[in-house]
Amino acid sequence: MRVWLNSDTHTRHEELHIPEDIELVIHCGDESNSHKSKPNLEEATRFFEWFQDLEIPNKIFVPGNHSVAVELGLIKQTDYPNIRFLIHEQLEFQGLKIFGSPYTPWFFNWAYNIARAELDAIWATIPDDIDILITHGPPKGILDVTRDFRSKEPIHIGSMSLTRHVSSRIKPRIHAFGHLHDEEGIRNFGQVEEAGVTFINCSCCNLGGQLVNHGAVVEIE
Repeated sequence: MRVWLNSDTHTRHEELHIPEDIELVIHCGDESNSHKSKPNLEEATRFFEWFQDLEIPNKIFVPGNHSVAVELGLIKQTDYPNIRFLIHEQLEFQGLKIFGSPYTPWFFNWAYNIARAELDAIWATIPDDIDILITHGPPKGILDVTRDFRSKEPIHIGSMSLTRHVSSRIKPRIHAFGHLHDEEGIRNFGQVEEAGVTFINCSCCNLGGQLVNHGAVVEIE
């Protein structure tokens, strides 16, 4: 099965190069830009109308910190029945257990933001026997680099508690996420393998908002 993973398209979704022979597409959040409800709804609506019309039979969406309209209930699963929304929940697809969660560490109180101290309890509710884990944000130390606001030095800003749960307990075959973008001198897009888990950052836009990546295609047997 060929799966197309993408994230952080930030209204640039129509620029994506759509791969062939994809059976499942998973978007890991941040379809929009604005944090004001009305313009966010307009941006998100354009994305979801495009997403549901893709000639790919199965579609999953996990919100991100820019998914304001989804968090506010202005866009619902019932509005787009051809898209399965995963908001800290699980589904089974062709024998694969897939879990999606939108939460990221608190940052200006954007959508689905949680204080870091409270995230451990949230990650603890993810079951152990997951094949594909989708979180909007990355685990700390893995494809999660940005520059410190003050020193401008590269720093890792993912969730440490997510790292612990994924590496020691959940151990999915694939952990896909976005949230951290490519920026000057830093590349987060791509994949690494650690302790039997393939970690994939599939952010499509860079920090400046240009679409520079087109997602990742993985073959799953």
